[in-house]
Amino acid sequence: MIPYCPNCGKEVKEDAVFCPYCSQNLKTGDKVVYKRSRGEKNEKDSRGEKSEKNEGPGAMWNAVMGGLIVLWLGITFLLSQYNYIGDNQENWFFAGVGVILILRGLILYGQTSNWRASSGLIIGGSILTMIALGSYLGITEWWPFLIILAGAVIVINALISKSGHPRP
Repeated sequence: MIPYCPNCGKEVKEDAVFCPYCSQNLKTGDKVVYKRSRGEKNEKDSRGEKSEKNEGPGAMWNAVMGGLIVLWLGITFLLSQYNYIGDNQENWFFAGVGVILILRGLILYGQTSNWRASSGLIIGGSILTMIALGSYLGITEWWPFLIILAGAVIVINALISKSGHPRP
């Protein structure tokens, strides 16, 4: 039988200490699950190996995000066409994309309780939203400092996460 992570349901190696997908500690007493999670398919690629593409709930959320971004682009153009948002539709579009990224990060965190997996979406979405809103309001001097600060937070978060969840 093939082992699966009890947290995310992805296939893991029999001797894995941590799940390579969600960093779940597999040696803390949680038994490795020997069944597939719901929605996971056993697709094979051209080499006959199991394919990771378009599987599980992550693939559905990626498609939803893509659809929401295209939908928001259309709404932004429509609002601009009818002069509801003026000449700066790009600020509204980027702010909306930032909110979509933040929501996806929060959903991912709710599904996995893994800050490392969701932090990039939340931080990136926040930066995009703040820059767009700052530009809309005419505040453009401070956003380079925000990006530098966010980059430092991301690096520190990655270093802390790495030391807390070593990979084999």
